[in-house]
Amino acid sequence: MQSLNNPEKLLFTDREGNQGQLQDIIDDGLDGGYEDRIPGLINLLSSGEPYHQLLATVMLTSWGHPAGFKKLIDWANNSQNVPWKAAPVVYERISQTDSAFEMLADAVNTSYYADETQKIQQWQIDAIKALLGIYHQYYFGRSLALAIVRDKEIAQAVKNKIIAAIEASLTILQEHTSLGFDLAFQVACLLIPLIRIDEDIAVNYANQLIANYSHKERILREIANALGDGKGEATLAILQHLKTFKMPALVRDTESAIARRSRN
Repeated sequence: MQSLNNPEKLLFTDREGNQGQLQDIIDDGLDGGYEDRIPGLINLLSSGEPYHQLLATVMLTSWGHPAGFKKLIDWANNSQNVPWKAAPVVYERISQTDSAFEMLADAVNTSYYADETQKIQQWQIDAIKALLGIYHQYYFGRSLALAIVRDKEIAQAVKNKIIAAIEASLTILQEHTSLGFDLAFQVACLLIPLIRIDEDIAVNYANQLIANYSHKERILREIANALGDGKGEATLAILQHLKTFKMPALVRDTESAIARRSRN
């Protein structure tokens, strides 16, 4: 029986008691076998240090447990009052910005691998909607976009929130507000799920991004990657346009995207 009061054992040991990385323990528990530590993890959500509260939420959410989703949604809806508000407990490697919500979004993505007997789609939808509500304020990288694109039904359910997140982000970008991370890149990432559910709207945002960030290769490459899942003439025209940019890596990505379209 895992100690209800020992965060290190709950988060960083496997079922044999050997020390391990958090993600390895999460992966090992996706098929079950860690039920004995669920009460301890739930206890950590309210009583642990901020870092341990975050990791317990990540673990429970990854395993598809409602307690994890509940805590995630609460934090997203009250993001100014998270336990780590005084000092971030995890950081994005390059920008050194707070990456807690990216980690939580990745946990939602991992939850797709959880035990199939758990019906958690509505929890996933609610969590994604809550995270999209703060997308323009926090670092997410690709994590949330990749969680959304995993399930077309979920992507359709959160479509309006995707659009609202893009609009809020574009407003911030127009104000030239510095957030410490690349928000324009995060907007480009949301084209990955959006292109599959509303190509016309995705085209509109892709054109806006290209017009404003034609000098940002990373953003253009992300757009090319997303448009590789398009089917219409408008997305193909954008890809053909991107091929004319004098950026070798972008040209390679664009050609790959066009080839992918032809196979779909």
